[in-house]
Amino acid sequence: MGSQNLLIGALSYMIEFQETHCGAARERAYIAFEALSESKDSNPELRELCFKASELLAR
Repeated sequence: MGSQNLLIGALSYMIEFQETHCGAARERAYIAFEALSESKDSNPELRELCFKASELLAR
C-alpha cells in the first residue's frame, strides 16, 4: 500500500508541476519517483518507469 500511495503522490505532484511550473512540486515529484525507482517493494517494470520519470524531472 505504501508504494501505491507514493505513486499517487508522485503523479499528483507531476500534474501540479505541469500545470503551475512550481519548482517545489517538481522536486517533490522527483523525490517520490526516485524513491519508487529504488524501492524493493515495487515490481521491476514500475521501478524502470519511475527511474525514467525521475531522470526527466532531473533535467
